[in-house]
Amino acid sequence: MRLTALLFVLLITVTLMTNTAVAQAPATTAPITIFELVLIPLEELDADPVTYDGTVAYRKISVTGTLSELSSNRGKITQDSHSLLIDTTEEQLFAGFNVGDGIKLTGVFYHKQIGDDLFIPNYVLHYPVEDLDDVEISEIVQDQESFNGKKVTVMGNLSSIEESMGRYVLYVADPETDDELKIMFYGVSDLESGTIIEVSGLYNGGILHSEDMGRYYPPMSLKTIIPGFSGFAALAVFVILTILFKRENHNG
Repeated sequence: MRLTALLFVLLITVTLMTNTAVAQAPATTAPITIFELVLIPLEELDADPVTYDGTVAYRKISVTGTLSELSSNRGKITQDSHSLLIDTTEEQLFAGFNVGDGIKLTGVFYHKQIGDDLFIPNYVLHYPVEDLDDVEISEIVQDQESFNGKKVTVMGNLSSIEESMGRYVLYVADPETDDELKIMFYGVSDLESGTIIEVSGLYNGGILHSEDMGRYYPPMSLKTIIPGFSGFAALAVFVILTILFKRENHNG
């Protein structure tokens, strides 16, 4: 009986080690952090603007500061005694932001010989960066300003997925309300419509910009309790244990 118990433990251990390696491999991956690039102090931009000038060589950087001005076309951030003019034409990116808020921008800096330098943002985050973890899709859809510029993780039904210009455009529906969220994913994916997925990223401008996306497994599923566990693994363990019990009973 002791031999059977030891072999049972060994089989379970081998099964877990073999399958966990597969389970830990992400279904999708993104190569870089698209909305948080190298952070350049405003003092450095003022001292050496040519180095970071997107006019000469297109380059994305990140900057932080306090939002000191905000209008429909232009805004300004300040950091210590330095300031930077920002383009706010895409008003959706700044929804829910107010003068006095800490802010992080990722985009392109343009140095101008005549006139003020200008920063055109692609992504706008609250700063320090806020990660709200798990959020219902319906909550975001119904109160977009409260989530704008923050990181979230959502779960839902992948209703459509299309590849366009090196990125994926997806729509994920809330399983309870059918509210849909538009998602941009810059990476590699083999997901198909109808799959329940989990997505993490930055919600900004009415779009969830995701860098981590994969199939969703309910918390109480066998694949969660025992990573990588499958029906075939369970069957194999059952068959081997049955043979061992028979042999042990036969031997005495």
